[in-house]
Amino acid sequence: MAQSIASKLDLLPKAFTNTLGLIIKETFSPVVKPATIRSVLTVVVIQGWILRQMDVNNAFLHDQFTETVYMSQPPGFKDQTNPHHVCKLREAIYGLKQTPRAWYSTLKHALIQLVFHNSKSDSSLFIYHRGSIMCYMLVYVDDFVLTGNDSSFVKSLIQQLSDQFSLKDMGPLNYFLGVEVVSTYAGLFLS
Repeated sequence: MAQSIASKLDLLPKAFTNTLGLIIKETFSPVVKPATIRSVLTVVVIQGWILRQMDVNNAFLHDQFTETVYMSQPPGFKDQTNPHHVCKLREAIYGLKQTPRAWYSTLKHALIQLVFHNSKSDSSLFIYHRGSIMCYMLVYVDDFVLTGNDSSFVKSLIQQLSDQFSLKDMGPLNYFLGVEVVSTYAGLFLS
């Protein structure tokens, strides 16, 4: 597995879909909206909830495509007997415009299995609400901010996500999207 990941990191592909002459120009990244961040942080301050931050290690290297993607043979690895053949990719790799969408689909599927639902107003906000437990997850590509009214549930959720993904628990939220977050007795200080 380590060799497979290392070989992926050395390759920046130019990928094509299976439609002749069509190059994917659409990009997608799961990026939470600023208004959503402000709303969730307001709830956190008013309710006194905890804020935790996670980072997924090598998030894009573990996704499967839902579409067929072909790639030109990389320089130095061309088959001299078939120089015009292309490679069919089985999984996502860095450098493809389709990779962030594949990662988002993988993450969304995992969260739905954990009984979260996707916000209708912001696809990068996931909500868990069962009984008296409420939890929000803000997604920015491969970084998450988790908050909720039950710290033991949030801790359990972090463990469940760690079982599925290689997570780095960065502890309490202190820096997100270029904004420093300092928790004070009066609330949150953002700079």
